[in-house]
Amino acid sequence: MATSHGADLGTLELPYSVIRNLTSPDEKANGVQTWFANINARDVIGISTQDNLRTYIAEHSPAKRNPVHRQIENTIRELPDRFINRNSGVTITCTDCEVDDTKKVARLVNASIINGAQTQGELKRYFESDGGEAADFMVRAEIVMEPLHDQIVEIAIARNTATAVKSVSQAGARGYLTELKASIERGLPGETIQMNETDAVGPNVLNTQSVLQMARLLMPETLANGARNLPYKQGGKCLADFASWASAKDKDPEARKLYDFTVAMAPVAVREYRRWESHDAWNGHRLHEYGKSSDKPHGGRPVRRDRLTGKVVWVAPGLLFPIISALSAFVAQRDGKWALEVPKSHFKEDELIRFAVQQFRSDSIHREVALMGRSESAYDALGIYTDTIASVLKQA
Repeated sequence: MATSHGADLGTLELPYSVIRNLTSPDEKANGVQTWFANINARDVIGISTQDNLRTYIAEHSPAKRNPVHRQIENTIRELPDRFINRNSGVTITCTDCEVDDTKKVARLVNASIINGAQTQGELKRYFESDGGEAADFMVRAEIVMEPLHDQIVEIAIARNTATAVKSVSQAGARGYLTELKASIERGLPGETIQMNETDAVGPNVLNTQSVLQMARLLMPETLANGARNLPYKQGGKCLADFASWASAKDKDPEARKLYDFTVAMAPVAVREYRRWESHDAWNGHRLHEYGKSSDKPHGGRPVRRDRLTGKVVWVAPGLLFPIISALSAFVAQRDGKWALEVPKSHFKEDELIRFAVQQFRSDSIHREVALMGRSESAYDALGIYTDTIASVLKQA
């Protein structure tokens, strides 16, 4: 089975001594599985690093070996039996995995190390230099089976870079978030956004990346540079792009447009998201909060309900993102100012929610919350309704 993007790496047979499936309910709902395995260090060497952000730093220049590399080497040579405890091991992604416990082999499709390339490089250096004299020892591997390659990319980014909150800290320190913060505080009195990693998200402190995702959803096609589903699939990119626009806005007119739009529309986007999240029209569609075993339903939980009234009080981002994106058809610039102008006489909010539920239950989505959030066809289907109304009004 090939990845949805990227090269087909075929099937890798990975021997192990012990393996355990530690898949969480959340992973299972997203079609993901995770195993932890103890494997021979020699078997790490041949695994691809196609989806890693970095390959072995010292591969082409031994002079680039740093103290981290030397510490790995020292553990390998002096305490190989302690290596599995003193090294964080490797993270391997694949698009499919079959565990054969009778043969003690895991068959991984499109296997790639996404974290641990430096460990792999030092292991290879050790076994090549010592040949038959090299001692055998164990390495711990985390195996993540994710069928979608774009999600593997996101996992690789998250495992190899600073967290989103730390990225917020960097953007805040550079002054990129100052005007966004002021806009949120004006538009949402009593609330603010994270400016660094010490700002705990809470009722009055909004997650900066989430705010930028919401604003990106409202970006009209005349400005947008990316697929409609980008904010759901690549939340980190929304933050990275905004930092890039903020950095270039004084010399790049296009960056200035994108930056100004985001700053102006961020509080509008947050208000709209919240309003649609608890919209009364979600009630009556028989969207189930729990599955047959009183856990999350198959495909993830689409809604949460008030315990007393039974009314919907929360809707999963996978269903909400396409709706907010559809509203971008009603975003326009008047006298140099961006605004969301919803035509009340033509646009029926209940209809848009009905279309969203239809998409959620369609054969292509089949009640998979995450798939709905990623599906370009879902965004297009909801966008047809609002785009048609906007087009008719322009011609009137």
